Amino acid sequence: MKKILNLSGVRELSKRQQQQIKGSAIYISCCGTNQCRITLSSGASFCEPGRCNRFGSSCILY
Repeated sequence: MKKILNLSGVRELSKRQQQQIKGSAIYISCCGTNQCRITLSSGASFCEPGRCNRFGSSCILY
């Protein structure tokens, strides 16, 4: 964490600032051979390089 905070443009947020951040939910599933599908709460989805487990239930992005 200390190394990340030392990068230029990175700063630590106060609790109040953290509470104001709005994001979207992400769901990750398999999308063919060596691909992971990323689905956003907005409904948009796209595939990125990754590796699925043998059951196809989880994916690790590269």
